[in-house]
Amino acid sequence: MAIAPAGDVSSARLGLLMILITGAFATQAQAQSESKFAIGAEFGVVASGRTSTEDYAHAHAEFNPLWRFGTENTGWGFHWGLNWYTVDIDRPIGGTATELGELHIRPIMAGYGYTWKMRIAGRTTEITADLLGGYAFGSIELAPAAIDTYSRVGSGSVSADASNTLVLKPEVGVWYDINKKFGFNVNAGYMIARPDVTITSSAGSDVRTARADQFILKVGLAYSIF
Repeated sequence: MAIAPAGDVSSARLGLLMILITGAFATQAQAQSESKFAIGAEFGVVASGRTSTEDYAHAHAEFNPLWRFGTENTGWGFHWGLNWYTVDIDRPIGGTATELGELHIRPIMAGYGYTWKMRIAGRTTEITADLLGGYAFGSIELAPAAIDTYSRVGSGSVSADASNTLVLKPEVGVWYDINKKFGFNVNAGYMIARPDVTITSSAGSDVRTARADQFILKVGLAYSIF
């Protein structure tokens, strides 16, 4: 599984997804689990809450690539993930609620989990529960509104930095084989990440540990290439 940074959902992408969905139900009914590699797209909702005593993050939707390498057998096994994401942070600056910027979390993770392989409604289904952990590279991009507000309150030039951090993610994923070519995926997980965010201006440095946790729910469709 891999997730790229979220972008705007264009009409072209939505049209492609609709074509994939239409084709999925028109293909001969065999298991996608026979394939070695499948690629597609997924749509997700990402929810965050308070990132510190004053800072808030807000939920947003994502539209990302999705791929599948072969299938899992029933039992324990190793798993991996990238799961790169952003957290949009709001912060009071000079008494005014302001969009601070985008906190980027880019984790590299590996872990262990258990897979159940079964037949549901006559179709091959894989259910996997795992725990991933690893190291994330952090960065933050200040929003223009934050730069303007800091300048207005007399802080002069301002810069921001985010530290790297350890991450942890329990998750549950389901692959359902619609037919030989198409597979449907649902994934739910909770990412735990606590980088330090430093805002530096002429007034000094303000360091806060950001609770950059996210609940992630995604659904996707993948097409077997071979």
